[in-house]
Amino acid sequence: MGFGKFVGWAGAILVGGAVVNSIVSSDPVVVEKLVDGDTIDVRLDGETTRVRLLNVNTPEIGRDGKPSECLAEDARTFLEGLIPVGTEVKLEFDEERLDQYGRTLAGVFVGDELVNAAIAREGLGVAVDIAPNHRFYSEVRAAEQEASREERGISTLGPDCFVAAEDAAALNEAQSAVSDAEQFAASMNRLDLDSDLAEARRLVARLALAQTGLKTLERAGERQSSFQRDAFGDSYGRPVADLEKKLNRAHTDLERAVAEEEGRREAARKEEERVEAERKAEQERLAAPSPAPAPQVGQTNPGTSASDSGASGNRGTGSNGGGGQYTGCRAYGGNYALKSIDDKGRPYAKIDCATKVQIG
Repeated sequence: MGFGKFVGWAGAILVGGAVVNSIVSSDPVVVEKLVDGDTIDVRLDGETTRVRLLNVNTPEIGRDGKPSECLAEDARTFLEGLIPVGTEVKLEFDEERLDQYGRTLAGVFVGDELVNAAIAREGLGVAVDIAPNHRFYSEVRAAEQEASREERGISTLGPDCFVAAEDAAALNEAQSAVSDAEQFAASMNRLDLDSDLAEARRLVARLALAQTGLKTLERAGERQSSFQRDAFGDSYGRPVADLEKKLNRAHTDLERAVAEEEGRREAARKEEERVEAERKAEQERLAAPSPAPAPQVGQTNPGTSASDSGASGNRGTGSNGGGGQYTGCRAYGGNYALKSIDDKGRPYAKIDCATKVQIG
C-alpha cells in the first residue's frame, strides 16, 4: 500500500488535543484514477495506493449489473473536475491509517482546499463520523449543512433515492399507479363505455399489485447501502406510509366504482331480458288461433225477444218455424243440426232443457 518506505519524514501533530499522524513524502502524490465520489487511486512512493476520503460518504457507483445510486455519477464527475488524473494532491491522516478493505484513510488536499469537504459542499456527499477518525468531520459536516440550506444535491432527492434499487422500483410503480388512477378518476363522470370499464379493471389489478410491492419496503432498511443509511436512515418510512394510504384509497375508490358500474350493467341486462320475454309472450299470444265458441244453451242471442228462450208456450210446427211458436230450449251452435228457424230468421236446434239432447 505504499507505506513500507518513506524518503521524507514521519512525525506527529496535535489536532484538537489528539495526536494525529502526518506523513509527507519526498515524492509528489499524484492522482491516477477516480474510482467514485469518495475513493481515488494515487501514485505514492512509486506504488498505486487506493485512498478512501475520510469523514465523507458519497452515493455508490453501480457494479456487477447493479445501477448507480442517485447522484453517484455526479459525485465522481465533480471529483474528476476538481482533481483530474495527473493532479498533485496532499494526503493527511487520522488515527487509523487503513480501513477494513485495506484502503488508505486520508484527508485529500488540492492546494489549501480539503477535497472531502468540497464534495459535501456541492451536495454530493454526507459527513460521517467513524471513531476514532474525527479529524475532518466538523469541516465536512459544515459543508454538508451549507449544501442543505442552499438546496443542492442530496438534500433535494426524493424517497426513491433513499432505498435500494428493487425497493425504489416498487416505490416508483406505486406512485405511478396512484397517479394514473387519480387521472383516470378525474377524467370520467361515470364508467359508461366498455373501454373505460376495461381500463378501470386493469387499474384495479395494477393497484393491488402495487400494494403488494409496497409491503416489501417494510424491510427496505436491510437493503440500504452504507451511504443511504448515513444520508437518509429510515426517513423513507413516512413517504412510504403516505403513499400507501393514497394507494389504498385509490384502490378502494376505483374498485367500488367498478363494482357499482357492473351492478348497473347487470340490472340493465336483466331488464332487457324481462322486456324481451314479455314481447315474445305477446307475439305468441297474438299468433295463437282463437278457440271455437262454446254452445249457447238456454240463452238468447243479442237482439232476440224474451219469447225466444221461454220454457213454456205453444210449440212450433216444424223446422221452418211456421205455425205456432216454439218456446223450449234452443241451441244456436255446437254439434247440433240446426233445423229450425226463429222469428228473426236464425237457424237453431230444439234441445231438451235438462239433458241438452236435441229434440225434433
